[in-house]
Amino acid sequence: MKKKYPLFLLLASSLFLNACTMAYKTTGDILLSYAEDQGVPYMLASNDVALGCSMAEAFTPFLLSFSRVTTPPDQLAILFYLVAGSCAEFKAQDEELRYLRAIYAKNSIEAQDARIAQQRLLGLAARRQLTGYRALVTAISEPGGECPEFASDNEELYWMLGLLDGIQAIINDIASGGSVEVPMDIAAKVGRGAACIDNQQWWGVPDAIQAAIWIAIPGNEPLNKSPKEVLQQAMQVGAEQGMGVAHVLAAQVYLGQGNIAEVKQIISRYAALSESAPENPEFEVLNQVARVQIQAISDRLWTQATGKRTPLGRLGTFWDDTGTVVETIDIDELL
Repeated sequence: MKKKYPLFLLLASSLFLNACTMAYKTTGDILLSYAEDQGVPYMLASNDVALGCSMAEAFTPFLLSFSRVTTPPDQLAILFYLVAGSCAEFKAQDEELRYLRAIYAKNSIEAQDARIAQQRLLGLAARRQLTGYRALVTAISEPGGECPEFASDNEELYWMLGLLDGIQAIINDIASGGSVEVPMDIAAKVGRGAACIDNQQWWGVPDAIQAAIWIAIPGNEPLNKSPKEVLQQAMQVGAEQGMGVAHVLAAQVYLGQGNIAEVKQIISRYAALSESAPENPEFEVLNQVARVQIQAISDRLWTQATGKRTPLGRLGTFWDDTGTVVETIDIDELL
């Protein structure tokens, strides 16, 4: 009996561990199914970006940890890393405003510190979004080759979000000083991949992605198309459907080129859109993220020129507009 005891213990331990593994797999399957069927639609319909950030940053490692015991949730990773990357961007934008205020006040030490913090956060954003892009490659296929056969509109949505992961990863990595070393050939792959989904159905975003890449990387645009015209039409398609994602891509690409006049026009058009556009409640969080991004670009321009953010209720207007009076505060009132 003593000789058989170790064997019995080994068998019992094996059965216990197998039972735990099966329990983990069942739990993982249930949670991932819930996240796909209920959690993602709920998050996409949310109008609170801060709560969306909390959900993405808190649940991403938890949900994706179940890839150790069940089928990896790569489609969920596409969305969650896109949102989590955007959240890091928002923090980086606050550091950029701190940098610009320091420059305006001629405080070089504060400016240097803010720039370092900004670049670190942009590197984090790029790393997260690159992870989301790689999840797209695993979940569906690598963009740039033959278009995949999409099983549903939902799969097309994840494809588009994965493309946004790729282009945002490149933008943020460049702004971070190349700290993540995102492969630059992703840009061309994303551009070709954008042609795989319908531009009208997806708010002008596919054409906006292609045009943004053509403008940012001259020499690869089609001979019979004007990238600027394509971008304008993409924004119009988005405006008609109440979605501002194309406006963000346009503003980012022109800001990167230093074309501030064009950026101002885009912000003004977006502000008018947000006042009159039809609601798209199914994808409200994407619209809210777009609004935060446009607001951040406006704040950047205002802070660079005046030392402070866009005044409340003034998105779409600028300090140098004819008849604009920039508000000032008597410093004695604050003491």
